[in-house]
Amino acid sequence: MKALDRHLSEIYSGGWPVMRWKIRVFKHLFMSLLIHAPWAIPAVLLIRCLSPWRIIRFGYINSNSFGSFIIDVNKMWVMSQRQSKRYLDLYWFGNGFNKIPCNEFWAEMALRYFHVYSWVQPLYLWNQILPGGAIHWVPYNVISESDESRMRGQTQAKLPFLPEDDARAKAWLREQGWQEGDPFVCLIMRDNLYMDSIHPNMNPSNKEGIPCHPNLGYGWTQCDYRNSDIATYVPAAEWLADQGVWVLRMGKIMAKPIPSSHPRIIDYAFHPDRSDFLDIWLFAHCDLCISTGTGPDGICSSYGRPLLSLNYSALLLLHSWCNAMTVPKTLVWQTSGIPLNMREQLDNAEEFTTEYYERIGITFINLTPEEILASVQEGWQRLQGTWVDTEDDLKRQHRFWEIFTTHPDFHRYHDLIHPEARAGAIWLRSRGDEYLD
Repeated sequence: MKALDRHLSEIYSGGWPVMRWKIRVFKHLFMSLLIHAPWAIPAVLLIRCLSPWRIIRFGYINSNSFGSFIIDVNKMWVMSQRQSKRYLDLYWFGNGFNKIPCNEFWAEMALRYFHVYSWVQPLYLWNQILPGGAIHWVPYNVISESDESRMRGQTQAKLPFLPEDDARAKAWLREQGWQEGDPFVCLIMRDNLYMDSIHPNMNPSNKEGIPCHPNLGYGWTQCDYRNSDIATYVPAAEWLADQGVWVLRMGKIMAKPIPSSHPRIIDYAFHPDRSDFLDIWLFAHCDLCISTGTGPDGICSSYGRPLLSLNYSALLLLHSWCNAMTVPKTLVWQTSGIPLNMREQLDNAEEFTTEYYERIGITFINLTPEEILASVQEGWQRLQGTWVDTEDDLKRQHRFWEIFTTHPDFHRYHDLIHPEARAGAIWLRSRGDEYLD
């Protein structure tokens, strides 16, 4: 009944486009069930008979969206480190109508360490239909957001790279001028072009819609408030480059190049050698990731790389479980132009869609190039150990987390707070004491 209620709620929110999309999904699943029933049903029943000796469980990996793909494999790795050998977990790539996962190398990483087969899908579906199959579900599909936060805080999902992976990636970096020991930073800003390209039939211009994030909204334009302009990051990128840091502008498909000719700034998103392999390896090995909060930065947190979240949009969802400094966008009331204080930002987060914020009268204002530069300087100096917080900085930081952790929705999305998780000190200074009232 919970699943039915969820589908009805999503149809009510999204209207006919969502209804039409769900009809297509269920038609596809129904045909698959009928075709595979003659062998899948007996196989499921036999597997259940074996449960006193060996429990075989079924799960799926959401390989359609980069962020979900990273998270699902992370969960699998964390659980595999602590579960009993009595369990044998089988997975399939649950990638909707796309035949190819959104990142082929991450799929290869999953195949290296887990049992992933296409024929698991009908077993997974029939196990859910036939009564009594709960013990054969992989539990990561039903854990809460706070459970996920706790798991990522306790164990980072460091799926090992092979020596030949490291050699291949470093050879490419050397071709760009990088030398062993040189620091490099991954810089990624969100725009809609990537999602529109992999889901062209779901672009709003075609009157289609699918969730832009589980349970958060429909249609890619419902995430527009999360976008940023790469040009506003140029002063910060060039400052880093002047410090001897290589800056790689990341992204699989981006709307426009970074407008800089600095020799240490590589527009990797438009580089002819861009690949799914380098997408993963570079994020997993960078000295710092600067992101607006988008799927690939999940690789950095999984591999213990520091994260600087600039122009972060949903304060309630900030990265609390890893080494991350957050500097969010400014939210203002449309009618008065008055900025929201911290409590108002947290309270007005019932949904995370453009339509929701427009409906309640909230506008997002991006950080200026000067604010981005100051935050990047602070973040890099913290990594170098040269940043010194003032007494007032420490008081504001303490107050920030006091408000954050006592909010009613805190435990819905968070659990453990990483000792290096923080709000930007310069940003908190600029907000004034009224922001933390």
